[in-house]
Amino acid sequence: MKRALPLVLAAALCLCAQVPAARYYVVFLRPDPARRQLPKDEGQRLQAAHMANIQKMGRDGVLMAAGPFDDTPVTVSGIFVFRMSSLEAAQALAAKDPTVLAHRNTVDVHTWLGPPDIGVEYFRLHKLDPGIPENMQSHPLCLLYHGTAWEEKQSTRDQLLTAHERYIEQLHGLAEPSQLRTSEAGMSFVFNEGIPKVSTTF
Repeated sequence: MKRALPLVLAAALCLCAQVPAARYYVVFLRPDPARRQLPKDEGQRLQAAHMANIQKMGRDGVLMAAGPFDDTPVTVSGIFVFRMSSLEAAQALAAKDPTVLAHRNTVDVHTWLGPPDIGVEYFRLHKLDPGIPENMQSHPLCLLYHGTAWEEKQSTRDQLLTAHERYIEQLHGLAEPSQLRTSEAGMSFVFNEGIPKVSTTF
């Protein structure tokens, strides 16, 4: 993926008490195991179709952010952040991307509660000046998954969640203010897989 919409590699580290959460659907485009090497011209046509789809989803008002990943080996090709009516609608839309239809990528879609203003500044600026240059930035992404302790009793989970929230507050103290803003200018992201109680605090 190339420059199209603001790059967001996850949710800003903002406590729910400070910033009301909005519901998004985060799509990870993951390399399809059946992916094969494409001739240059075919790859260019597919990339052009992919970018055209990104622009259309942006114009339709459902794609708030998108961007490529740069990890090695590649486990995620790119990311979409949708504002839509349901997880099923997000899955259906992501499945229509040309790279998915061509079996270059698969889709991995998650519900995520994050800051309410993702994409707002981007769309405001581009409405004022459609020709404004794209300005993508790179940010780290941290995915947190359930460990063995998650299966412990509720009191243990509550203790872990409390400790986790203290850790997030410490990150606020360590980072520069620009790294914790909820705009595209500087975003950090912690994505909690399958932990609704935690995700509401980000």
